[in-house]
Amino acid sequence: MARIALVHDIAGVAETQADILRHGGHEVDHIKLPDFGANWEWLAKAVTLPIRLLLYLPSILKLRRGRYDVIHIHWVPRGIVGLLAGKPFFIQAHGSDLHQQIHTPGLFALNRRVLRHATLIFYVTPNLASLIHKFEPKIRYLPNPVNVRSLANAPRAPERVRRVVIFSRLDPVKGVDRVFPAVERLAGMVELTALAWGPLTPEYTRRYGDFVRFVEPVAHDRIGEFLQQFDLVIGQMEQGALGLSEIEAMAAGKPLISGIDRHLYQGDKPPVVFAGDPDELVEQVTALKDDSRRLANLSHEGREWVRRNHGYERHLELLEEEEA
Repeated sequence: MARIALVHDIAGVAETQADILRHGGHEVDHIKLPDFGANWEWLAKAVTLPIRLLLYLPSILKLRRGRYDVIHIHWVPRGIVGLLAGKPFFIQAHGSDLHQQIHTPGLFALNRRVLRHATLIFYVTPNLASLIHKFEPKIRYLPNPVNVRSLANAPRAPERVRRVVIFSRLDPVKGVDRVFPAVERLAGMVELTALAWGPLTPEYTRRYGDFVRFVEPVAHDRIGEFLQQFDLVIGQMEQGALGLSEIEAMAAGKPLISGIDRHLYQGDKPPVVFAGDPDELVEQVTALKDDSRRLANLSHEGREWVRRNHGYERHLELLEEEEA
């Protein structure tokens, strides 16, 4: 069995991986990096870089001195600790760590150096492959792990659509501009809820507050409970891939509408309803509203698809192929 260091965390993925690997018999240290300045603008981050590196020093020393078989780091810019530790490491890209580099001076150069030195590069959604294809053959698709049972042990499929949640960060990268122009029309059919989360929150709560109830994001361990309030989930529309939020919604037995690009998924296609613009979104919600049979099929098939592709057993198999 392997001795593994999991470094940093994004949306609880590394913590979940640590549990999966420990149950598989491996010895795992989960090293959490300080989040000082994580949400600051790029200029503030650049000015405070020496401080942040000083805060990383204990983790870097632990990686240097620890006799790890594998060092697995989450979030590409945090790969700087792998570079400074001077040990071989794996890096796991989550999405925004690759998208944001275009808008952040200096980050592109750091990311390229991290990706160039990494032994393996994991990516969590299939659309990210196009951003790192230059680093073939060391890129590996590693879908996010999801505990299907914990999100809904015995979910009841909705018989009709009355309550809908827009389960996405309010961020241009999520394609919310293809969702919210439809909310006035949708509000005449269903109750709408959205997360007050992301850079567009002030603008969207002001513009759409008459049609949408905005709520604060819940803790990760309460997502299943939160989703059980709703009959239908509207996910992201821009990336073409299913993010962790969409996958967790399916695992909770919730029918999902998303701007999915099925060409990204080879073989086992996700049972998701496609909508690419506001008009199509209204059409799909209207068609699903009283279709109990289709809602039941989407609920069951979505949950089983997540189990096959994102369940803990499958994730352990994929990790052990590379890490053990």
